[in-house]
Amino acid sequence: MDILNALAFLVFLIVWIALEPLMAIGWPRKNDSLSIDMVSIRSSWMREVLTRDNNFIGDAAILGHTINSASFFGSANLIVIVGLSGALFVEPNYGSGHGLIAMFAAQDPAWFFQCKVLLVVATLLRGLSDFIWAVRQINYCLAAIVASPSRQEERDLVAWTHALTLVLNPALRSFSVGVRSYYFTVAAAFWFLGPLPFVAATMACVSLLIWRQSWSDTAKGVAAIRQLLDDEGAPK
Repeated sequence: MDILNALAFLVFLIVWIALEPLMAIGWPRKNDSLSIDMVSIRSSWMREVLTRDNNFIGDAAILGHTINSASFFGSANLIVIVGLSGALFVEPNYGSGHGLIAMFAAQDPAWFFQCKVLLVVATLLRGLSDFIWAVRQINYCLAAIVASPSRQEERDLVAWTHALTLVLNPALRSFSVGVRSYYFTVAAAFWFLGPLPFVAATMACVSLLIWRQSWSDTAKGVAAIRQLLDDEGAPK
């Protein structure tokens, strides 16, 4: 691996590892980020669950849909991982092909080509892990919601809201992390075209993620909803 490829891989690795922890704290706009706003909105959701009549059908349907989505994405990841893994255990014959990948890969030794495949598999494995963990956490959340006290029972509303939110937020955050892993899978695939396209794709994917989290129309709409909830006295 030459210096340019090593630097490109290092840039990708730093961004891939650091982005999620930074987004979790609201970077680059700590007080006006989609991730931070959704924490407050989910807290308001759990407060509504506790204060309405004991009818969790709608909430269960919403969380059930999220479980189905996470299961679908996880299954898709697993299929692609199995397909790509074949390139790691057989001697590639890409040099005899005429496709775009074969044209670029013919310049690399077999082990280096397999390293590029392994990076794509690694991004998919991270997403698969997050989807599986999201499904388990949402199941825990459903159990916690059903176990919560009714309006007729003596309860600490603030404490119960906080506790349910502590279960819900990590679950849905894991699902979001799994979805965002696809951006890095796309960026990793560009390594087949060379180190410069690899770095360019990585920066483009990260820039798109940051824009969608902080400056997109959706982020602005979610921020407006959070402001309305805060003005009405919803707990943060």
